[in-house]
Amino acid sequence: MQKKIYSALFVLWICCLVWQQGQAQTTPIANDTLLPAWKERYLENSRKSANYQAENARRFELLHTKLEVSFDWEKQHLLGVATLSMQPYFYPQNEVVLDAKGFAVQSVELVETKNLPLQYDYDKRKLRVKLPKTYQKIDKLTLKIVYTAKPNELENVGGSEAITSDKGLYFINPQGKIPNKPQQIWTQGETEANSCWFPTFDSPNTKTTQELLITIDKVYTTLSNGKLIASKDNGNGTRTDHWKQDKPHAPYLAMMAVGKFAVVKDKWRNLDVNYYVEPEYEQYAKAIFGNTPEMMEYFSKLLDYPFPWDKYAQVVVRDYVSGAMENTSASLFMEGLQVDRQYLIDENWDGIIAHELMHQWFGDLVTCESWANLPLNESFANYAELLWKEYKSGVDEMEFQLQEEANQYMQEAQSKREPLIRYQYADKEDMFDSHSYAKGAVILHQLRKLVGDDAFFAALRLYLKKFAYKKAEIHDLRLVFEEVTGEDLNWFFEQWFMRAGHPQLTVQHTYENGKVQLQVKQTQDLAYFPLYRLPLAVDIWAKGKTKRHLITITQREQTFSLDCEGKPDLVFFDGETQLLAEVTHEKTTEEYIFQYKNSPKVLARMEALNYLQSKRNQKEIRQTLLLALQDKFWEIRLLAAELFDKYEGEDRQKVAEKLRELIQTDKKSLVRATAITSLATLSNDYAELFRERLANDSSYTVIANSLYAYYNSGGVNAAEQFEKFEKANSLVVAIPIADFYSFSQTPNKYDWFVASLQKFENSGLYYLLGYFGQYVVNQPKLVQNEAADYLEWLALNHANYQIRMQTYQTLALLQGTENIEKRLASIRRKEKDRRVLEYYKQLE
Repeated sequence: MQKKIYSALFVLWICCLVWQQGQAQTTPIANDTLLPAWKERYLENSRKSANYQAENARRFELLHTKLEVSFDWEKQHLLGVATLSMQPYFYPQNEVVLDAKGFAVQSVELVETKNLPLQYDYDKRKLRVKLPKTYQKIDKLTLKIVYTAKPNELENVGGSEAITSDKGLYFINPQGKIPNKPQQIWTQGETEANSCWFPTFDSPNTKTTQELLITIDKVYTTLSNGKLIASKDNGNGTRTDHWKQDKPHAPYLAMMAVGKFAVVKDKWRNLDVNYYVEPEYEQYAKAIFGNTPEMMEYFSKLLDYPFPWDKYAQVVVRDYVSGAMENTSASLFMEGLQVDRQYLIDENWDGIIAHELMHQWFGDLVTCESWANLPLNESFANYAELLWKEYKSGVDEMEFQLQEEANQYMQEAQSKREPLIRYQYADKEDMFDSHSYAKGAVILHQLRKLVGDDAFFAALRLYLKKFAYKKAEIHDLRLVFEEVTGEDLNWFFEQWFMRAGHPQLTVQHTYENGKVQLQVKQTQDLAYFPLYRLPLAVDIWAKGKTKRHLITITQREQTFSLDCEGKPDLVFFDGETQLLAEVTHEKTTEEYIFQYKNSPKVLARMEALNYLQSKRNQKEIRQTLLLALQDKFWEIRLLAAELFDKYEGEDRQKVAEKLRELIQTDKKSLVRATAITSLATLSNDYAELFRERLANDSSYTVIANSLYAYYNSGGVNAAEQFEKFEKANSLVVAIPIADFYSFSQTPNKYDWFVASLQKFENSGLYYLLGYFGQYVVNQPKLVQNEAADYLEWLALNHANYQIRMQTYQTLALLQGTENIEKRLASIRRKEKDRRVLEYYKQLE
C-alpha cells in the first residue's frame, strides 16, 4: 500500500502559491520544538498495554478460494457464489467462522455431501457455520456460500489517513449519469475489507490459492490476480472472464477491476506486463509505466529471486481511496498517475511504481503475520523507492530521498512516537503511518550500512527463500540477518524496531596537541526511549586531507579522542549521513563554508547551505550561495535559488542575473521554476523574461510560477496570459489561474471553475474548492444558487470523505443562497461516515 501522494504535492510545494518558500527539509528539528503530544500518546498506550494485538489464531488452513461474481449496477450490489476449500489447522473443529461484512446470505452448503444445506448464524460481521461432524487435521471440506454483498449499505464505514474507506468494493458512476467519468468497479482489500465482498478468513497470516469468475457486460475489460485462463461469451450481451492464481497469497491481496480500459502490452522476460488506463491516456501509458520491466529485472537480480507471480499488471482507477495497492500480480493506482508527457518533464511516478512492485516480494510473497508487523511490508516497499533512485539516478538522489523519509518521520514524531513493531495499537489502521513507511525505510538503510551491502542483500535473499508463500514476523528477519552475518543483532532490532523514538544528540569538539576531543551526549528522555548503541563515522579534514574515524556511541555521555595532524578545518559527525537522529553540533561559519565546498555528501552540503542562509548578506557566504547555483546536484541548485528569495544585499543585481541565467539554461525544470519565483521577488524588470518562459517552456511548474511572476512583475495584459492556459491538463497550472480569478473576480469564469473541478475531481478538488468559494461568494445570486446545487451534490456523493467535508465548508460560505440551512442540514443527516459526522458535530 502506498499512502503517499508525493509527486503532485512536491510539485505544488515548488509552485509556492503564496510566494513563501519553506525552510529546506534537511533542517533538523531542535529539541525545544517538540510538542508534548508524543508523551501524552505514549502514556495513553502504556495505560492500554493490556490490549495486546496478537496474531490471529488459525483454526483452518484455507486451501482454495473460488468466487463467481456478477453485479447489479443500479443497486451497487455484488451477486456472489464463494466456494471455499479448507482443513483444520491443527485442532479438531466443528464450526467454521468466516469474516463476511454486510451480506445477505442466501445459503451455505457442504459440497462433499452433495451440497448438504448447513445451519449458520450471521450477525453481519461473522458467518458461523455449524459443521455436521467434528473435522480432524487431515480432513478436508468445501463450503459453497451464495450471497449478496452490499458495500454501500455497510454500517460504521471507516478508514484511515492512508486508506480513506474500508468498504472493500466500489462502484464508480454506476448509472453513468456523471459526464466525462467512466463507469468502473474495483476493490480495495487492505487491511481487512475484502470480506466486504467475499467471505473468507480475512487475516494477513492466511494464504490461499484463488480463482475468480467475473460476469460482466461485454463492453467492459476485467482484471484480477493470476492469469486469464478463459473468457466465455454468454450469448446474452455478457461475458464471463475466468482468472486463476495457483500460488497462495493473503486474502487481502485479492482484487478485481472492471472498466473500459485501454490495455497497453509490455513484456519482462517471458511474462506479460500490461498497463490498464483510460483510453485517452493510452498514448502515455508506456511513458508513465515504461520503466516497469527494467525495475522487475533490477529487483529480481538484486534479490536473487525472479518476480514470483504469473504476470504483472498495473491499473489506474477513478476515486481510489489511497495512493496505490500491491494486489498480487495486479497493482492498482490512483488516477493521479494518468498524466501526459508534459507533466513528466517535472516529475515521474517511478517511486510509487517501484513501491508497489517491491511489495510483490515483501508483502505478497512473504506477508507480515499480523498488522503489528506491518513494517515488514511497508518499510521494504519504501526502501525500494530509494534503491531504484540509487540504481537509476545515483547515490545523491537516493540520499536526498532518504532525508525526505527521515523528515516525514520527524514531523510525525512531534506528536507521535511509537515502536515500529507495535502490539498495543488501538486500531490496525493506526499502523499506516510515517513510522511504518518512512522511519522503517531509514532504519533498513542503517542496517545496510551496519552489516555492509553484501550481507544486507544476502540476508534479504535468504529471508525471501525461507518464507516464500508464508507469513513472517520481525524476529524472523532478525534471525536471518544473524544467520548470514554471524553477529548478534538483537540490540539493533530492539532499539530501532521494538522501541519508540530516536536519538537526540549534542555533539561538541575541541582540538589540542594533535587530538580532536569529540564529546557526545544522548539527551533523549531515558524514561521513554532507549540508550542507543550507535556505530557511525566521523570525518576530519585537516591539512588538505580527510581521515575517517569509526566510533560506537554506547553511553549517556562519551568522549572520543581522535588523531588529527593539525587544527581541523572541519569535523563532520555521521560521515555517511545515515543516522536517524536529532543532532546539535555547533560549528563556525567558516566550518560550514568549508563543509559546503569540500564534502562529497549531498546532505552535508545542504546542511551547510541551510545554516548559511540566515547570513546571506555577508560577502563570503553570498559567494558560497552563488557557487551553489552551479552545484552538480539539482536539488542543491534548487535550494540555492530558493535561498535568494527576497534577497536585499548590495549585489542584488548580480544575484538577479545569476537567477536569470539559471532560468534560461538549467536542464532541470523544477530548478528553473524555483529561480523564477525568487527572481520575481528581487526585481520587476524581468516581466518579459517570464512572458518568454510562458511561451517557450513546456514544464507545467515553470508555467505556473511564470504566471505568478509575470503578474507580480506588472506584466502587460496579465489576464490574457492566465486565459491562455485554461485548458492545460495540469492541476499545478490550474491553481494559479483559480487564485487569480478568485482574487480579481474575473467575470464569466464560473464555467471554467466547474470544468476544472470536474477535471481534477480527486487530486485537485481539495485545493480548488477554496478558490471556487471565494469566487462564487461575490457572484450574482443566480450563479450562487447554481454553485450551491453543485456543491450540495458533491458533499453528498463524492467518494472521498475529506472532499465531502471541504465541500460542506465551501457551501457554508454561500449564506445568501436559497435554503442554505436546509441544504446543510440535509447533508449532515444523510452522511454515514463517522469521521465526517464528528467533523460536522464540531462545527455546531
